[in-house]
Amino acid sequence: MKKISILFAFLLGFSNFITAQNSYSGSVYEENSTTPIPYAIVKVQHKNIGIVSNESGKFNLSNQGIDAGDSIIVTCLGYKPKFFSVSEWENDMNIYMAPDPIQLSEAKISAKRAKEIKIGITNGGTKSLFIPLFTKKEFSTDNLIGREIGTIFNIEKNCSINGIHIYVASNKYDSIKMRAIFYSVENGLPKDIIVNRDIIFSVSEKNGWVNIDISQHNIHFYEGQQIALTLMTLDETNKDQFFIYAKMLSKNGLLRRDNALGNWKKSKGGMSVYISGFVN
Repeated sequence: MKKISILFAFLLGFSNFITAQNSYSGSVYEENSTTPIPYAIVKVQHKNIGIVSNESGKFNLSNQGIDAGDSIIVTCLGYKPKFFSVSEWENDMNIYMAPDPIQLSEAKISAKRAKEIKIGITNGGTKSLFIPLFTKKEFSTDNLIGREIGTIFNIEKNCSINGIHIYVASNKYDSIKMRAIFYSVENGLPKDIIVNRDIIFSVSEKNGWVNIDISQHNIHFYEGQQIALTLMTLDETNKDQFFIYAKMLSKNGLLRRDNALGNWKKSKGGMSVYISGFVN
């Protein structure tokens, strides 16, 4: 009986060790530095499981749905990704990421005055239709950071993009921090990130058009391209309402996923968002 008790105690201790190893927490820093990288994405390879680090680069990923043979990837726009096996993970791990130099593409600009271009819904949408980022009933959720809403654009001419424009219906935040992400599109859903720039901005306007200058990012799109633009919430302190005007459309033009790396959902309609720039 004593031997059985000892064996049980050993197994219980071993089980606790395994559980401790499955606490996937850490901090993300720039290589050879103590400078934190905010809002890095920590995801499980080949699974829709992930989380976004906070403003200080810290994160704590739940072990739910993660198996011993899985790999964890840490990514952030502008940095080379880091790969870890679950078996080698250490609690409160410090992760150091090397910069990923941006190869700037060249755009041919005509000697004539460049023609302005606007792509998306520019007329403000329907005043009675709103798209929520999240609503009051969701405030009990522990982790709202990383939610994305977006729309799909068809690029009809080669162009350089210098602005993102969002028609806010209601913003009850003092200021809400967001990230704009450009994806390729496959089967009507976002697939791969196609702009390796971390476009982070804050919205303090309570309603009306919000204009974000992205001219410094040197972004070009090409005729025939289909792209998705999504807005990811990076707010981790305030919990209030934020709505964007929408428009009724017969095609699937609205995109949403409720957490970092979750499954995409699409629905009919359009979000009152457009991008602007010049025809190349």
